Amino acid sequence: MKKTGLIAVATLAALALVPHAPIIGGARAAQLTNNCDPGDHIDNSTIATARKKFEAAGYSQLHDFTKGCDNYWHSHGMKDGNQVNVVLSPQGNVMTEGD
Repeated sequence: MKKTGLIAVATLAALALVPHAPIIGGARAAQLTNNCDPGDHIDNSTIATARKKFEAAGYSQLHDFTKGCDNYWHSHGMKDGNQVNVVLSPQGNVMTEGD
């Protein structure tokens, strides 16, 4: 087997040992960092949906989307010339982090 094949096999083996969060809209839910409980229900909202809500609320240059066990989407972006951390609640409310 070529070295690249061995690396791929080793990587896959290592990943098999780590509990995985569900993939949601091309992003991994924040299960590993937030220690989601097995009974937590991760909804099917996507980055695309979150981006549309953030943009409709006046945020731009959005990046680094994450989704917590509580189904809140978090992102970094710009509004009114200021860098902000923005949050989308499961109910569809958009707010800056800390509001």
